[in-house]
Parts: sequence; C-alpha cells; structure tokens
Amino acid sequence: MHSLKIELSKFTVIGAINFIFTFILFFWMVKIIEVNYLIALPVVSVIGMVLTYTLNYVWVFKPEGKLVFRGRLIKYILAGSVSVSLNLIALKFLVDRTGFDPFYTQISLIPFIVVFNFLTAKFWSLRPVTF
Repeated sequence: MHSLKIELSKFTVIGAINFIFTFILFFWMVKIIEVNYLIALPVVSVIGMVLTYTLNYVWVFKPEGKLVFRGRLIKYILAGSVSVSLNLIALKFLVDRTGFDPFYTQISLIPFIVVFNFLTAKFWSLRPVTF
C-alpha cells in the first residue's frame, strides 16, 4: 500500500508538470493562434504523452532499469489514444450540449482523465513484466 501511495504521489507530480505544460500549450493554440479545440487537444495530448511516458517510466513505475522505447511505448500511446478519444467525445458532447467555453470544459474533465491514465499506466502499459 505504501508503494502505491508513492507511485500515485509521483504520478500526480508528473501529471501536474504535464498539466501546466499542456495547459499553456492548449491555451496558446485555442486562445492565441485560434486553432480549433478539436485539433488542438490531440496535438497537445501527443506531446504530453511523450513527456509523461518518459517521466513516468524513469521516475514512477521503473519497469526496467533503463528507459526503453519499444512495446511499452506503443501500449502507452494506445492507452493515451483511448484517453484522448474519450476526452474528445466528452468535450465535444459537453460543449455542444451546454455551449460552455471548450477551454474551461476541458479543465473540468481533467480529474477523470488523470484516474484513467494512472490505472492504464499502472496496470497495463508500464507494468513490470513478471515471469
């Protein structure tokens, strides 16, 4: 249980770093250069996936001694793609139904995304291989 708390804490710190980075990038794309939010979200998400994969691999889950970009990265990107797809569906649905600003609507979805991403990383994409 102690190990899970440490992993969750570290995952949250990396998530906060990613949040700040992608928040600024999403804001810049949507509000400053006026990229459509349905395009900005996947672009920002892919950049964030590469960042968080590297940090989570090295600092949080440590499934192997050194950073490896092979099978686990593919699984991480697949899980991230499902997360982004579900996020896009929810974002579009909420924006279309409520008329709320996409930027603030996206902020409200973040807790759900964090839980989904932690579970997929912990139990699937960055899980240590045991024989």
